[in-house]
Amino acid sequence: MPFHKYFSTLFLLGFLFLTACQGFKFDPWPESPYGIHHTVQKGQTLYQIAQVYGLDMEVVRRANHILDASKIKVGDRLWIPGARRVLSVSKNSSPLRSKTTRTAKKKKMHTARPRKGLLIWPAKGTLTSGFGKRNGRKHEGIDIAGPKGTAIYSAAAGEVVFSGWGPTGYGKMVIVKHAHHLTTVYAHNSKILVKKGTHVKQGQKIALMGSTGRSTGPHLHFEVRNDTEPKNPIKYLPIRR
Repeated sequence: MPFHKYFSTLFLLGFLFLTACQGFKFDPWPESPYGIHHTVQKGQTLYQIAQVYGLDMEVVRRANHILDASKIKVGDRLWIPGARRVLSVSKNSSPLRSKTTRTAKKKKMHTARPRKGLLIWPAKGTLTSGFGKRNGRKHEGIDIAGPKGTAIYSAAAGEVVFSGWGPTGYGKMVIVKHAHHLTTVYAHNSKILVKKGTHVKQGQKIALMGSTGRSTGPHLHFEVRNDTEPKNPIKYLPIRR
Protein backbone atom coordinates (compact mmCIF):
# COMPACT_ATOMS: atom_id res chain seq x y z
CA MET A 1 0.00 0.00 0.00
CA PRO A 2 1.43 3.46 -0.93
CA PHE A 3 2.51 5.48 2.09
CA HIS A 4 0.00 8.32 1.58
CA LYS A 5 -2.95 5.87 1.40
CA TYR A 6 -1.67 4.07 4.48
CA PHE A 7 -1.40 7.37 6.36
CA SER A 8 -4.93 8.47 5.29
CA THR A 9 -6.42 5.16 6.41
CA LEU A 10 -4.59 5.35 9.74
CA PHE A 11 -5.78 8.91 10.28
CA LEU A 12 -9.42 7.99 9.53
CA LEU A 13 -9.35 5.04 11.92
CA GLY A 14 -7.82 7.22 14.61
CA PHE A 15 -10.49 9.87 14.13
CA LEU A 16 -13.32 7.34 14.35
CA PHE A 17 -11.79 5.85 17.49
CA LEU A 18 -11.48 9.19 19.22
CA THR A 19 -14.97 10.39 18.30
CA ALA A 20 -16.49 7.10 19.44
CA CYS A 21 -14.75 7.38 22.81
CA GLN A 22 -16.03 10.93 23.27
CA GLY A 23 -19.62 10.03 22.34
CA PHE A 24 -19.46 12.33 19.34
CA LYS A 25 -22.57 12.43 17.15
CA PHE A 26 -22.32 13.39 13.53
CA ASP A 27 -24.55 16.38 12.94
CA PRO A 28 -25.19 17.60 9.38
CA TRP A 29 -26.58 20.96 10.48
CA PRO A 30 -23.30 22.78 11.29
CA GLU A 31 -22.01 22.01 7.80
CA SER A 32 -25.24 23.00 6.08
CA PRO A 33 -24.69 25.66 3.38
CA TYR A 34 -28.14 27.04 4.13
CA GLY A 35 -28.80 29.34 7.05
CA ILE A 36 -28.60 32.91 8.31
CA HIS A 37 -26.58 34.95 10.80
CA HIS A 38 -28.38 36.06 13.96
CA THR A 39 -26.92 39.00 15.90
CA VAL A 40 -27.24 38.52 19.66
CA GLN A 41 -29.29 41.24 21.37
CA LYS A 42 -29.43 42.26 25.03
CA GLY A 43 -31.07 39.64 27.25
CA GLN A 44 -30.90 36.82 24.68
CA THR A 45 -29.45 33.45 25.61
CA LEU A 46 -28.18 30.71 23.35
CA TYR A 47 -31.00 28.47 24.56
CA GLN A 48 -33.70 31.04 23.68
CA ILE A 49 -32.19 31.69 20.26
CA ALA A 50 -32.01 27.98 19.45
CA GLN A 51 -35.60 27.40 20.62
CA VAL A 52 -37.03 30.17 18.43
CA TYR A 53 -35.32 28.70 15.36
CA GLY A 54 -36.52 25.21 16.26
CA LEU A 55 -33.05 23.82 16.94
CA ASP A 56 -31.38 22.06 19.82
CA MET A 57 -28.98 24.40 21.66
CA GLU A 58 -26.12 21.93 21.12
CA VAL A 59 -26.55 22.18 17.35
CA VAL A 60 -26.17 25.98 17.45
CA ARG A 61 -23.28 25.75 19.93
CA ARG A 62 -21.34 23.31 17.74
CA ALA A 63 -22.13 25.22 14.55
CA ASN A 64 -20.46 28.31 16.08
CA HIS A 65 -17.64 26.47 17.91
CA ILE A 66 -18.81 27.85 21.26
CA LEU A 67 -17.16 26.20 24.26
CA ASP A 68 -19.33 27.83 26.94
CA ALA A 69 -22.95 28.61 26.03
CA SER A 70 -23.20 31.18 28.83
CA LYS A 71 -20.39 33.28 27.35
CA ILE A 72 -22.20 34.69 24.30
CA LYS A 73 -22.42 38.46 24.34
CA VAL A 74 -24.37 41.27 22.71
CA GLY A 75 -23.23 41.79 19.13
CA ASP A 76 -22.03 38.23 18.52
CA ARG A 77 -23.08 36.91 15.09
CA LEU A 78 -24.31 33.33 15.33
CA TRP A 79 -24.72 31.01 12.35
CA ILE A 80 -28.21 29.45 12.44
CA PRO A 81 -28.06 26.40 10.15
CA GLY A 82 -31.16 25.69 8.09
CA ALA A 83 -32.91 28.97 8.89
CA ARG A 84 -34.38 31.02 6.04
CA ARG A 85 -34.78 34.41 7.72
CA VAL A 86 -33.87 36.26 10.91
CA LEU A 87 -36.49 35.86 13.64
CA SER A 88 -37.19 38.05 16.65
CA VAL A 89 -35.99 36.36 19.81
CA SER A 90 -37.62 36.91 23.17
CA LYS A 91 -39.12 34.65 25.80
CA ASN A 92 -42.45 34.55 23.98
CA SER A 93 -41.37 35.42 20.45
CA SER A 94 -42.66 32.30 18.67
CA PRO A 95 -45.93 32.85 16.77
CA LEU A 96 -47.17 29.69 18.49
CA ARG A 97 -46.84 31.36 21.89
CA SER A 98 -48.25 34.60 23.22
CA LYS A 99 -47.82 36.94 26.15
CA THR A 100 -50.60 35.06 27.90
CA THR A 101 -48.34 32.04 28.31
CA ARG A 102 -46.82 33.28 31.56
CA THR A 103 -50.18 34.28 33.04
CA ALA A 104 -52.03 31.20 31.86
CA LYS A 105 -50.63 29.15 34.72
CA LYS A 106 -51.81 31.75 37.22
CA LYS A 107 -55.43 31.69 36.05
CA LYS A 108 -57.84 29.00 35.03
CA MET A 109 -57.57 28.15 31.36
CA HIS A 110 -60.58 28.86 29.19
CA THR A 111 -61.52 25.34 28.22
CA ALA A 112 -63.33 24.40 25.04
CA ARG A 113 -64.43 20.89 25.90
CA PRO A 114 -63.42 18.42 23.20
CA ARG A 115 -66.43 17.54 21.07
CA LYS A 116 -66.55 15.38 17.99
CA GLY A 117 -67.52 17.48 15.01
CA LEU A 118 -66.63 20.86 16.53
CA LEU A 119 -64.03 21.09 13.75
CA ILE A 120 -63.91 19.58 10.27
CA TRP A 121 -61.00 17.65 8.79
CA PRO A 122 -58.63 20.23 7.25
CA ALA A 123 -57.47 18.02 4.37
CA LYS A 124 -58.00 14.74 2.60
CA GLY A 125 -55.25 12.19 3.00
CA THR A 126 -53.77 9.53 5.21
CA LEU A 127 -53.27 10.05 8.93
CA THR A 128 -49.58 9.19 9.34
CA SER A 129 -48.77 10.48 12.82
CA GLY A 130 -50.87 11.09 15.91
CA PHE A 131 -50.75 13.46 18.85
CA GLY A 132 -48.34 12.75 21.71
CA LYS A 133 -44.81 11.43 22.04
CA ARG A 134 -42.99 10.49 18.85
CA ASN A 135 -39.39 9.31 18.79
CA GLY A 136 -38.97 10.52 22.34
CA ARG A 137 -40.25 14.03 21.59
CA LYS A 138 -43.67 15.59 22.00
CA HIS A 139 -45.67 15.82 18.76
CA GLU A 140 -48.16 18.61 19.34
CA GLY A 141 -50.48 17.82 16.46
CA ILE A 142 -51.35 15.23 13.83
CA ASP A 143 -49.92 14.67 10.35
CA ILE A 144 -52.06 14.10 7.27
CA ALA A 145 -50.14 12.99 4.18
CA GLY A 146 -51.24 13.53 0.60
CA PRO A 147 -50.03 14.68 -2.82
CA LYS A 148 -48.33 18.07 -3.05
CA GLY A 149 -50.94 20.71 -3.83
CA THR A 150 -53.78 18.98 -1.96
CA ALA A 151 -56.25 21.61 -0.73
CA ILE A 152 -56.14 22.57 2.95
CA TYR A 153 -59.28 24.00 4.55
CA SER A 154 -59.94 26.00 7.69
CA ALA A 155 -61.29 23.60 10.31
CA ALA A 156 -63.70 26.27 11.60
CA ALA A 157 -64.66 29.88 11.00
CA GLY A 158 -62.22 32.40 12.39
CA GLU A 159 -59.55 35.02 11.75
CA VAL A 160 -56.10 34.41 10.29
CA VAL A 161 -53.65 35.67 12.92
CA PHE A 162 -50.46 34.42 11.25
CA SER A 163 -49.61 33.78 7.61
CA GLY A 164 -46.05 33.22 6.47
CA TRP A 165 -42.85 31.37 7.27
CA GLY A 166 -43.11 30.08 10.82
CA PRO A 167 -40.46 28.75 13.19
CA THR A 168 -37.78 26.82 11.31
CA GLY A 169 -39.42 23.43 11.55
CA TYR A 170 -42.92 24.54 10.53
CA GLY A 171 -42.20 25.99 7.10
CA LYS A 172 -45.00 27.97 5.44
CA MET A 173 -47.68 28.18 8.10
CA VAL A 174 -51.18 29.55 8.75
CA ILE A 175 -52.69 30.09 12.19
CA VAL A 176 -56.44 30.69 12.56
CA LYS A 177 -58.08 31.94 15.75
CA HIS A 178 -61.60 30.65 16.42
CA ALA A 179 -64.33 31.02 19.03
CA HIS A 180 -64.12 29.14 22.35
CA HIS A 181 -60.44 30.19 22.74
CA LEU A 182 -59.40 27.67 20.11
CA THR A 183 -56.59 28.17 17.60
CA THR A 184 -55.64 25.88 14.73
CA VAL A 185 -52.23 25.60 13.09
CA TYR A 186 -51.55 24.45 9.50
CA ALA A 187 -47.87 23.84 8.70
CA HIS A 188 -45.50 22.69 5.89
CA ASN A 189 -47.68 24.25 3.17
CA SER A 190 -46.40 24.65 -0.37
CA LYS A 191 -48.53 27.75 -0.89
CA ILE A 192 -50.53 30.02 1.40
CA LEU A 193 -53.80 31.43 0.04
CA VAL A 194 -54.82 33.82 2.85
CA LYS A 195 -53.28 36.83 4.54
CA LYS A 196 -53.11 37.86 8.18
CA GLY A 197 -56.35 39.56 9.22
CA THR A 198 -58.51 37.60 6.77
CA HIS A 199 -61.78 36.25 8.18
CA VAL A 200 -62.37 32.74 6.89
CA LYS A 201 -65.37 30.43 6.87
CA GLN A 202 -65.35 26.82 7.95
CA GLY A 203 -64.24 24.78 4.96
CA GLN A 204 -62.63 27.72 3.15
CA LYS A 205 -59.46 26.83 1.25
CA ILE A 206 -56.51 28.52 2.98
CA ALA A 207 -53.41 26.72 1.68
CA LEU A 208 -51.98 23.91 -0.43
CA MET A 209 -50.20 20.89 1.03
CA GLY A 210 -46.44 20.81 0.75
CA SER A 211 -43.20 19.87 2.46
CA THR A 212 -41.65 23.17 3.56
CA GLY A 213 -39.71 23.43 6.79
CA ARG A 214 -38.47 20.31 8.51
CA SER A 215 -40.45 17.71 6.61
CA THR A 216 -39.77 14.37 4.93
CA GLY A 217 -42.57 14.57 2.37
CA PRO A 218 -45.81 16.36 1.44
CA HIS A 219 -48.17 16.46 4.42
CA LEU A 220 -50.15 18.77 6.67
CA HIS A 221 -49.08 19.19 10.28
CA PHE A 222 -52.30 20.21 12.03
CA GLU A 223 -52.51 21.49 15.60
CA VAL A 224 -55.38 22.51 17.85
CA ARG A 225 -54.62 24.78 20.80
CA ASN A 226 -56.80 25.93 23.69
CA ASP A 227 -55.28 29.38 24.21
CA THR A 228 -51.63 28.23 24.01
CA GLU A 229 -52.04 24.66 25.27
CA PRO A 230 -51.81 21.93 22.61
CA LYS A 231 -54.82 19.60 22.44
CA ASN A 232 -55.37 16.33 20.60
CA PRO A 233 -57.07 17.34 17.31
CA ILE A 234 -58.74 13.93 16.97
CA LYS A 235 -60.99 14.77 19.93
CA TYR A 236 -62.43 17.73 18.01
CA LEU A 237 -62.74 16.11 14.58
CA PRO A 238 -65.62 13.95 13.30
CA ILE A 239 -65.09 10.21 12.93
CA ARG A 240 -63.88 9.38 9.45
CA ARG A 241 -66.03 6.89 7.57
